[in-house]
Amino acid sequence: MTHDDHYSSIHRAELDREIDTILVERRLTADATPHPGIVDRARRGAGRALIAAGTALAGRESGSMRTHRA
Repeated sequence: MTHDDHYSSIHRAELDREIDTILVERRLTADATPHPGIVDRARRGAGRALIAAGTALAGRESGSMRTHRA
């Protein structure tokens, strides 16, 4: 086994451990957080609709919503 092959296998093992850690953290987080109820989903949907309507009426960059660049 050459040095490059050995380094690659070590690096691959480290990446596999990191991926496993991320997957476990995601599973734990998904189990711990409650799923949003119908009221929360409706409120978010209404908010998105209002934002889309405002953007359609006023455009992307209007008045006070413009970004100030130096």
